[in-house]
Amino acid sequence: MTEDWEEQQKARRVLGAAVAEAEGKPDQHVFALPVMRRAGVTNAEFRAAARNLDEQGWIAQGSDDYETFVVTPEGIDRVTGGSDEVPDTEGPEPS
Repeated sequence: MTEDWEEQQKARRVLGAAVAEAEGKPDQHVFALPVMRRAGVTNAEFRAAARNLDEQGWIAQGSDDYETFVVTPEGIDRVTGGSDEVPDTEGPEPS
């Protein structure tokens, strides 16, 4: 595994957790701490992922180093694939 791949995976988990916290609704303000807990990442990992997601246009309005932010419609679509189904990031998927 490369470090870039691992960072991308963390960013995907953070985005999925943010979409779940926003209940699949774009432009809903979400808070960093519950997103970090859902995604299972550290504060530093979260901040790096949030900067990446912001650069991609998938989150926006990150204030105070992303203590609060919104998921953009593009970020929602990235996670849901355009469906209205919100991902469950609480635990592993059944096999």
